[in-house]
Amino acid sequence: MSANYTRRKFLKLCATGAIASSPLLFTVCDAGNDFDIILVGGQVFDGSGQPGRVTDIGIRYGKVSAVGDLKDRSARRKIDVRGLAVAPGFIDFHSHSDDELLLGGEAQSKIRQGVTTEVLGQDGDSMAPLNEKMRESLHERLRKRHQIDTNWQDFAGYFTRLERDGMIGNAVSMVGQGTLREYVVGEDDRPATKQEITRMKQLAQTAFEQGAYGISSGLEYTPGSFASTEEIIDICSSMNGHGIYSTHMRNEDETVIEAVREAIAIARGAGVALNISHIKSSGRGNWHKLPDILALLDKSRASGMQVTCDRYPYVAYSTGLANLFPLWSRDGGSDKFVERLQNPALGDTLREYVLGKVRKIGGWNSIMISSVSKNPDRGLYEGKTLAELSQNGRDPYPLLIELIITEHGGGGMVGFAMSEENTAKILAYPFCMICSDASAMAIKGKLRRGNPHPRGLGSFPRVLGKYVREDKIMSLAEAIRKMTSLPAQTLKLPKRGSLKQGFWADIAVFDPQNVIDNATWSNPFQYPTGIPYVLVNGRIVIDQEKFTGNLPGKVLRKT
Repeated sequence: MSANYTRRKFLKLCATGAIASSPLLFTVCDAGNDFDIILVGGQVFDGSGQPGRVTDIGIRYGKVSAVGDLKDRSARRKIDVRGLAVAPGFIDFHSHSDDELLLGGEAQSKIRQGVTTEVLGQDGDSMAPLNEKMRESLHERLRKRHQIDTNWQDFAGYFTRLERDGMIGNAVSMVGQGTLREYVVGEDDRPATKQEITRMKQLAQTAFEQGAYGISSGLEYTPGSFASTEEIIDICSSMNGHGIYSTHMRNEDETVIEAVREAIAIARGAGVALNISHIKSSGRGNWHKLPDILALLDKSRASGMQVTCDRYPYVAYSTGLANLFPLWSRDGGSDKFVERLQNPALGDTLREYVLGKVRKIGGWNSIMISSVSKNPDRGLYEGKTLAELSQNGRDPYPLLIELIITEHGGGGMVGFAMSEENTAKILAYPFCMICSDASAMAIKGKLRRGNPHPRGLGSFPRVLGKYVREDKIMSLAEAIRKMTSLPAQTLKLPKRGSLKQGFWADIAVFDPQNVIDNATWSNPFQYPTGIPYVLVNGRIVIDQEKFTGNLPGKVLRKT
């Protein structure tokens, strides 16, 4: 290829905008300007927790190039953000968009909240590594749910597939302890052998080499829950002291104190940092335990451990209907679980356990059906509590069994079990990061389904609107810190989480006087308002609250 041909081709691409997806090349074409974008006159919060200051931000080559008075400088586009807050893009530390980010621009609910980076692979469940059986199961699920194919078995393949068609935001992933156990041991409740533990550690180390940031666990879910404390310590030692253990603990209600102690023991035993996922003290009879939980975290931190937690800003959690049943009933996977539900000899035992758990949550009125996708009458059930569905004298328990069997062991629920007072205390806790604990959704298209928890569409603006502006549980600068620099520092993400020269230009611009969530329990599919601009890696993804179609996100691999 001649030099002249190359130059002609380059100029043609510039003229047609075909390389607009590259900030570097676009700026070369537009070399007469000092910056690609200047955000003019906003109240800039750098993410440190310090108060904001009115100034300008210049963006070039995808990064923050200057912070200061830029009124005499030129840019391809200047955006007047006077009266608005300008913050680093929010980092959703506990996200479940592992599937949804494969859909590119359809996954809009997080970016519209100002979230520019999501931390995937949570609750012990990650998209890799996969053995052949797991790959086939995932392939079937993604084909049915999203009409997309799977062609990976490790994180290298998954990350490549994520980036192939463009990403609406950035992503980080943990490797799931439950996924490692399913790969090597299977779904049975038994101790792992020494050889199996060695194999799980090898798989984890390969995941780290390919860019995973740490290990997550979901110890109320199978098969990760079948692992002993000692086994998890051994698996976490594969991080060689340089990662983080993020855990959905074994229990969040009756034995929550013991579960916190186990989480601390695992991280201390493996010599790694600890994060407690969606921290809570669930059930009215356990609300009084929150001060003791936070005291345990403070004591561990005082001893030299790195200890954090995360939480979404709602008094209800979201999980599977199967989680109402004892762990032993779920041993061996969905087929065996459904068999046990249909076994008359186990009927009284299972019923007694479930009724006890329902009482602790607050009764059948505290359990709302969020998803029964296989049920032909799903519209009759989704968005209603089991109490509402049994108003005509029907016993809720047989209905619950019927719904789960129809879903072949699945089905989703929302449980109203936390107090508003405790929620506010947790959100204000200095070492608590804000999260959604949800996948990305959309108000139309493939990602509108069921009647989900509103946290997937409203968590971050809800903190800014309700808890900061209205309830005043913390300052705006502190809330931004919890959404930006704290998660970036916890993961040791390079050049993210702050608005400093040389950092990547992940930016959320919002109106502190009007930002608010609109998603509700009865109508969750509503985007927030008051977040007019969101930039990812220096490119505008949300422009005056409208999606631009740009897909500049990246997989942030740990190096």
